[in-house]
Amino acid sequence: MKPMPDLGALLTKAVSNNIFGTKMRSFIKHANANGVHAIVRQQFEIAQQIIAAGLVPIIEPEVDIHCPDKAEAESLLKAAILAELNALAPDQWVVLKLTLPEVENFYSDCLNHPNVLKVVALSGGCSRKEADAVLTRNNGVIASFSRALWDGLNVHQSDSEFDSMLTLR
Repeated sequence: MKPMPDLGALLTKAVSNNIFGTKMRSFIKHANANGVHAIVRQQFEIAQQIIAAGLVPIIEPEVDIHCPDKAEAESLLKAAILAELNALAPDQWVVLKLTLPEVENFYSDCLNHPNVLKVVALSGGCSRKEADAVLTRNNGVIASFSRALWDGLNVHQSDSEFDSMLTLR
């Protein structure tokens, strides 16, 4: 992640505006154990600052959907996340924002962890149809599909056309 020298001031401003939490995003392109662990460690270090400010961190280590060894990267990521989650105090909660996994219900260990409020799925650039299909195979995970949501939508649609595009098929 890029340095965040003004993080303290931003967190103070967020708290004064009754913000719930804030996220930080990293991008994983390969299943490199050292790199994945470093990303997760960095995310949780910043998460501690966010927690200390009274907010909930949204941890977002996104695995590239085009990663040539995506399943392996996800395994490394989950192990690193669980190790960091296990080091949290009982009153420290996070939200995990993760790319849709290759394996069904892969993040159930994270979803059931007492320090995790929610596991949110990223579409990661998949189409809405593909993202919806994978999401249905991951019980308890909720969607954050900004890119997939926009798929097929445009300003010239009628209200009914727009609503129809957002209906699960």
